[in-house]
Amino acid sequence: MKKLALLLTLVLSMGVVLAACGSDDSDSGSSSSVEVTDVWTRATTPTQDTGAVYMTINSADGDTLTDASVPTSVAGKTEIHETTTDGEATAAEDSMESGNMESDSSMEGNSEEMHGSGDMHGDSGAMMGMKQIDQLDIPAGETVTLEPGGFHIMLLELKGQINDGDTIPVTLTFEKAGEVQVEAVAKDE
Repeated sequence: MKKLALLLTLVLSMGVVLAACGSDDSDSGSSSSVEVTDVWTRATTPTQDTGAVYMTINSADGDTLTDASVPTSVAGKTEIHETTTDGEATAAEDSMESGNMESDSSMEGNSEEMHGSGDMHGDSGAMMGMKQIDQLDIPAGETVTLEPGGFHIMLLELKGQINDGDTIPVTLTFEKAGEVQVEAVAKDE
């Protein structure tokens, strides 16, 4: 009985030591520390079929955001987008920025069909639009802000209205850090 207790103590001690060793990946280079804060989305109207998620991302070691997803009960599709001034405005972003998103046949279908022409103008008078990007680099030690008029996570084919105060689980996938789970809080802005 004494030997069993001693063996059990030894095994438990080894587990604690191994867990402590495994928790510090700073020397291995195999992971990246990513901090995601201020995650939010706009509340939507009952007929709105697109939305966006915004946030602030920091990475001490540098990393790359390669994917974002939400449950299929929230949206059928999720894409990383950036706002551009090259004239590729869409009806979706035009309506989303003004807060008057209404569903119509020109915005249904895949994201390629949604990226037509529009007339959203910035302060400089240049034609603004948005486009899907494959990835978003997070430089080491810098802050990247996903915000209206900039980078954002586009929610396509919304399954229902997003109300003020709702929370949406978002899974962000980074090249080094892997999956990071966050929650976007809906604001009525």
